[in-house]
Amino acid sequence: MRVIELRLTDASPQSRGEAYGTSVAVHVRDVIERYRQAYATLGVPAGVAEEIAAASIAPTRVWAPEQAAELDGIAAGAGVPLLDLMLLNARTEILSHAPAPPTECSTVVALHPGRHPQTLQTWDWNGDLVPTAVLLEGLVGGRVVRTFAEAGMLGKIGVARQPGSPGLGVHFNILHHRSDRSAVGVPVHVVMRRILDEARDLDEAIAIARSAPLGASTVLTVIEGESERRHARAASLELSPAGVGVVEPDGGFLAHTNHYLDPALAEGEAARASSTTWRRLLHTLVQREPIMAATDAVAMAGAMCGSAGADAPVCVVAAPDAAFAERWSTLLTASLDVEAAAIDWFAGPPSGLTAATVRRFP
Repeated sequence: MRVIELRLTDASPQSRGEAYGTSVAVHVRDVIERYRQAYATLGVPAGVAEEIAAASIAPTRVWAPEQAAELDGIAAGAGVPLLDLMLLNARTEILSHAPAPPTECSTVVALHPGRHPQTLQTWDWNGDLVPTAVLLEGLVGGRVVRTFAEAGMLGKIGVARQPGSPGLGVHFNILHHRSDRSAVGVPVHVVMRRILDEARDLDEAIAIARSAPLGASTVLTVIEGESERRHARAASLELSPAGVGVVEPDGGFLAHTNHYLDPALAEGEAARASSTTWRRLLHTLVQREPIMAATDAVAMAGAMCGSAGADAPVCVVAAPDAAFAERWSTLLTASLDVEAAAIDWFAGPPSGLTAATVRRFP
């Protein structure tokens, strides 16, 4: 996976989006076709992808007008119809219609009074769909926003900081709930970006998430940096069309994979029985002590793997002969420095994130 760094200087959403789309136009057009083929291969019924993409535009314009304007700009810059761009940005909602939707990604957060929060996420996806990804930096309403995303998407994992407010970070894991597909709403990737663009703290992030009309599920783990008023905070916001659950840390430790932890929402759990989500969560819980002791991204990666190293369940590797629907691998390991609004990253599993391989954005 090639990762391109883009620094967008335009403050207007439309202009910012146009600069983004123009910079990666060839990659956006390529990934649209890759996803179009993938939806058919993964069993999304014919016509459903386009139907959901089209239906998500109006609620996005109403609920997230600034982000909608940026999407308009990306489409214009890349020279593609907005409908085609929404095939990417609403891909979680579209994939909820697949018989065997993807179920990977693991996130951990460690909080200590008087110390910077430590976070780490593995992003597990199909490498055939993401030959190129982007790290975006933009000035949004007076704050600096930095996010990792697939080319053409608004965002996925990111940080934001504005003068006078603590830094904010968001991690992103897919979930599946029986209420998925019950409505068409705002894509969860748009919800993530609006939180980064607008929320000043964890409370505002929760309010934004709860206000979103949703058509699919995901969990956004939001981290608020330390300020003069209070210590750093974090919570996993479990989103679904049935409601939003808030999962708090346990003694400063927070871990999430791809199943619901909120008791009420867990009653509608729709993750596949064959998913590794429960095994990966158990692994992170076993690694709690070294994760809590880690003080930087390299130490977090080593702690998350533990003695198993590259064989840890959080290091996902697709079998060489795996069918497309089972070809999921850890494409990215990311750690958020919310105080500096920076992302430490490595294009691969946490076992490969070392002092020699880790990169920082910016």
